[in-house]
Amino acid sequence: MKLFVYGTLAPGNDAWSVLEPWVTGAPEPDAVAGRLYDTGRGYPAATFLSEGPDLVGGDLVHGGLVHGIVVTLAPDRAEAALVALDRYEGNEYERITVRTEQGREAATYAWIAPLTGCRALETGRWGDPPEPESRGPDGR
Repeated sequence: MKLFVYGTLAPGNDAWSVLEPWVTGAPEPDAVAGRLYDTGRGYPAATFLSEGPDLVGGDLVHGGLVHGIVVTLAPDRAEAALVALDRYEGNEYERITVRTEQGREAATYAWIAPLTGCRALETGRWGDPPEPESRGPDGR
């Protein structure tokens, strides 16, 4: 079973140790149509598009990408892994199935809590440096 992760569960990030014991093989970069947000709480939120434009937080979203990686869960432990990950993700996320840019069908975790206070990450990548605040003509 494939799992698409885009934030703290990805290799090199804070929660990789939660996922790593369940993974077999090498992680592969990929992306999924949707929108990535900084929750301001140390972890991202992603909303995903099924097909075409969608409404996300009242905004019409077109063609954005959430960049991440696809991992393969060990077949004999995939169900146990998903139970553990569902518990880890809590009630702010829902496990869904997506199709990646590379054509892989994968499970992922979509944000279902309100987006209040979340900031869209235009790059679609978690861990990129913060986007600069726009300044007025006087430099402030």
